[in-house]
Amino acid sequence: MHRLLLPLILAIGTGNSPAEQPFIEYQPGTLPLVLAAPHGGTLKPVDLPNRNFGRVAQDTNTAEIVLALAATLEAKTGQRPHVILCRLHRTKVDCNREIKEAAQGDPAAEAAWHEFHDACATACEAVTQLRGCGLFLDVHGHRHEEPRVELGYLLTANQLAMSNTALDQETTAIEQSSIRELVARSGRNLSALMYGPNSLGSLLEARSILCVPSPTKPAPTPGADYFSGAYDIQAHGSRDGGTVSAIQVECPWKGVRDTADNQRAFVAAMAESLLQYFPAVFKMPLATQKRQK
Repeated sequence: MHRLLLPLILAIGTGNSPAEQPFIEYQPGTLPLVLAAPHGGTLKPVDLPNRNFGRVAQDTNTAEIVLALAATLEAKTGQRPHVILCRLHRTKVDCNREIKEAAQGDPAAEAAWHEFHDACATACEAVTQLRGCGLFLDVHGHRHEEPRVELGYLLTANQLAMSNTALDQETTAIEQSSIRELVARSGRNLSALMYGPNSLGSLLEARSILCVPSPTKPAPTPGADYFSGAYDIQAHGSRDGGTVSAIQVECPWKGVRDTADNQRAFVAAMAESLLQYFPAVFKMPLATQKRQK
């Protein structure tokens, strides 16, 4: 495990003695999968100023979900995904925004932001070198009225609402997607990768996790809130090149993040879905070896 450390910090709630804790934590892996949780942190160092604009709410239990998913995949395959966690609270830095909004001029926050994205870039490069291609999942939380897992591909709700034919023929949609390279690699149409058989939404819904986009709900309800993806999957997906594609995974509070049982059920469903997703879409198994007994 690699822990990327900034200098000693005094975190609220630790008393008067400074405690060395990582702002950014990177756990290297060997699977062609990168899991990130940029908004699950709880640390609020008193010497880091609060951000003055932008969203500041913590995505509660997302770091825990990422760690549980990594452990579950290791138990099933004998190998681990790469894991990157921001341990700072979002009031201090937002690693899913460009640096001006993310750190708002504070040097320590800027350093944490760079460490987070350097770790993501390192992990994606390792995936490419080891397996040729892979997937980056950026895990978040939402409290929208509809408690569905929202899968973001950098496509708008209006684009998802297009007919299959129209979406597949819209060059702009393919070019702006965070899975641009996967469209070419898989030989599938964009609509099929969004909500067709063996799409991530389809596989999760087969395991009782409601999603959008998915076969049962290809597009968000008109006027409903929907997160299509932000900085992390723009920077580390395949929209602008490379062979690692990316999906923003927005987990609802109700039914996924709210209880330990629901978190375990979601993690189990996601792990099984990914084991099916890779051979179906990437045309390779997630793991190159089976777990040793």
